[in-house]
Amino acid sequence: MKYLLYLAPVLLCLTACQGGPTAPVSAEVAAPESAKKEQVKAAPANTDKVANPEYIEWDMLTVNGKPHQAITTKQLRSQLGQPDSIAKGAVECGGELETLDGPNGDFWYYGKTMYEVNGTQAVLANFDVTRGKFQGQLGKLKLDQNTTLEDVRRFYPVSAKEADKPSTGRLGEEMSLPFYHKGVQMDASLYLLFRKGRLQKVEFFYPC
Repeated sequence: MKYLLYLAPVLLCLTACQGGPTAPVSAEVAAPESAKKEQVKAAPANTDKVANPEYIEWDMLTVNGKPHQAITTKQLRSQLGQPDSIAKGAVECGGELETLDGPNGDFWYYGKTMYEVNGTQAVLANFDVTRGKFQGQLGKLKLDQNTTLEDVRRFYPVSAKEADKPSTGRLGEEMSLPFYHKGVQMDASLYLLFRKGRLQKVEFFYPC
């Protein structure tokens, strides 16, 4: 009996300790979970750069010494003359100049080089480098008839692996570089098309 009397205060103490408030413990556990959610929300901003460390900014590229931007059809004619052919309404989707309510744009062809035209506006859609009339400059990398896949590989070794095998649906090999603008990925890419390891065409790609 005396043993039970001595033991009673100990049991009461244990009960008090176990039955005390548990909110602070829950709060400590909940805080890291909340922080994790915030980290997950913020992560996508840098995910693309981590997945593909090779990307280009719009202002890195010039074509024939000029930035890639829309010009008027009057300016285009003054620079290159009348197009060799016109594909009316051929820009069904993915055009740089397309509008929600406007008609489909046209493609104007100058040899193997193509411009997208919508109303009085025109923008380069792709350019052929094999004839020497068009050449690009991508940072320190030249994009002309003498550019090889090995030249490109020195600047973009990861992306160049795409061109190690023939592309499906096209003759030759191709690789793509995503465009960024002030650190934010744009919904556009630059395609480099090769044949037997030599650059043939540079194309601006916009998904539908």
